Amino acid sequence: MSDQVVCNLCGSIDKSEKISEVRSKPDLETDYGIEKGKYFRIIYHCLECSAYFNHYSPTLLPESFYSGFYNSSIDSGKLIERFNRITSLSFEESDNKQRVKRIVDFLTTSENFKLDAVDLLDVGTGTGVFLHESKKFINNIYCVDPDPHSIKLVKELIAVNNAWVGSVENISADFNFDFISFNKVLEHVEDPINLLKNAVLHLKENGIIYIELPYSDTIIFEEKQKERAEFFIEHLVIYNRSSLEYLIKKAGLFNLHMDVIIEPSGKHSIFSFCKVQ
Repeated sequence: MSDQVVCNLCGSIDKSEKISEVRSKPDLETDYGIEKGKYFRIIYHCLECSAYFNHYSPTLLPESFYSGFYNSSIDSGKLIERFNRITSLSFEESDNKQRVKRIVDFLTTSENFKLDAVDLLDVGTGTGVFLHESKKFINNIYCVDPDPHSIKLVKELIAVNNAWVGSVENISADFNFDFISFNKVLEHVEDPINLLKNAVLHLKENGIIYIELPYSDTIIFEEKQKERAEFFIEHLVIYNRSSLEYLIKKAGLFNLHMDVIIEPSGKHSIFSFCKVQ
């Protein structure tokens, strides 16, 4: 592990305070094949941007983590079973169904959008559960994900207009969207500011970007960061209001509405609807 501590959000060097050392895999964290005895990470709090972040050796996780290894590690690679299990949840039990309602309510109360004409892009679509639920309300659905397993699954299960393997920069400049969603994605990204800037290039006039992320402050207050999913190893940054506002501003966006919620799954999350400055 490097002697320098670099914030995974703002890049500040050695301007963070140590919160916790985590020397073994939490019980509920996915097993990514880290050799026993080598698991070690430190949770820091950045004094510049207020983000919390995981600091560990770059050799701890494979380079192919998000291009296939991540999803192949979830439910032993049984993505279709995971899709079926999550989509069968009731509204009261489902993070995704409540997320879609939150988005649909926002769009229907805005004079700039008509649901039957909205072009929606989901970035980092995973198993496609969010798209499956969104399709019940929004006709024009697009997605992009670095894992070809995810894109193959989505194409098989959901009538998407288009789907790309890669990231936003792999989408042709000809494609522009009214609504771009980042659902529990930016906490995994090494350069979330740049990714958001690339997304802005694909926004139509008056377009909206939706960001949802793990929320840190309540868990820190309760001193449960070593055991909670919000702080697991795959999360490079764990956000609060100040750090999310920092991210949004640096990407050239401004916040229209931000809130903190506890989801049906018990996850603590923060979300924001944003527009271009």
